[in-house]
Amino acid sequence: MSTGKIVLLIALGVLFISVAVLGIVLHQVPFDFDIDSIAPLESDLCLLSAEDPLNKSGSPALAKVKDGKISEEEVKILFLTDVHLCEVQDQTRESLDRMVSYIEREKPDLIILGGDTLNGLNDKVRVYQFRNIMDAFNVYWAPVLGNHEGDRPLLMTDRDIIVDLWSASPRCLMESDTKYTSDRRVVDGYGNYVVSILGSDGYIKNAFFMLDNGDKLKLSEYSKWGIDKKEKKVDVAISAAQVDWYKETYSAMKEKNGGTLTHMCVIHKPLQEMGAAIKIRGKVNYKYEVDWSLNDEAVEAGWMHVDGTLRDKVHCPPYTDGELYKELVANGAKAVFFGHDHVSDLTLYNAKDDIYLTYIRLTSAKEHVGDAEGYNVMKIAPSGDYVYNAYNKDGSFDVQLFKKD
Repeated sequence: MSTGKIVLLIALGVLFISVAVLGIVLHQVPFDFDIDSIAPLESDLCLLSAEDPLNKSGSPALAKVKDGKISEEEVKILFLTDVHLCEVQDQTRESLDRMVSYIEREKPDLIILGGDTLNGLNDKVRVYQFRNIMDAFNVYWAPVLGNHEGDRPLLMTDRDIIVDLWSASPRCLMESDTKYTSDRRVVDGYGNYVVSILGSDGYIKNAFFMLDNGDKLKLSEYSKWGIDKKEKKVDVAISAAQVDWYKETYSAMKEKNGGTLTHMCVIHKPLQEMGAAIKIRGKVNYKYEVDWSLNDEAVEAGWMHVDGTLRDKVHCPPYTDGELYKELVANGAKAVFFGHDHVSDLTLYNAKDDIYLTYIRLTSAKEHVGDAEGYNVMKIAPSGDYVYNAYNKDGSFDVQLFKKD
């Protein structure tokens, strides 16, 4: 065989392999799930505009409405996080089945998702599918983005597009519009918004500030945060612009709501205050309980252990977060919810600041760490009283984490 023919065969072989690899990489793998199997849930929860005569808060808010008035029924919120739906069919099907079983069992009025709902290659088809699955339940859902949504820009749906696609759902409360501070700075992240719950008197009884801290910091932004260029890519923290937007939004909502506003915050990655409060002794062995305690400074500052444990270190951004914690405390926020660290289910409380930092239990079936898996439920009474509990993956009650009454 001539040299030319050999070169041609080699070239054709390389081309064939390249096309095959490209096809595999670019192929979009849908969920193996029958959406028609989902039966819509019954809920009287409605989204009332700021102008609705039943809504006295001056801000858009959710309320249970019956016979033309806000009812005396409690609002039930299901918290899920880190579902990790990807192109790996067996794992994804098990995680989906688990998520669906939680929703069908608890029959919530609202579902809050703490990020990393999706991951994997070329996931646009799954972005749509997930929206359709959630909408099939016919209840409101409120997600934040995690670090895995759009973490491979060339091979995944961009974060802003995910927000656009999900927020287009009439049942998804996520907002896609760019937020600005009062001095016209762009608020960092995608999908910063507020979810509010009205009481029977028409005023907000609890608001959840949903903030995006899920992305990775771009190398071009290292100088902005004072990060050494030698560091590998690090997690994004809550920025000063996000904190200012939170403060301004909280202040405006509080004034319109009669001068009070009970509120909480949902993010994906833990705040630095969680990591700073903990002292780890010995080696960390992933999935196994870590030998840890609160350090002396944390105890002096008012931190105490409520429930749960660590099975890995706390993965929080290693630099300033725009002082979100400080501002939350100054405004009387009651809790910060997050996911990210799959195998940990720790809840801490600061008695001086009167605020909880708490992991939402893991939804994904990928880890097989039973004690950290399951879900959380908050019930909010028309008076504004609430209780927040943790449940095991089989649906059995585990522990009450906090309440107000």
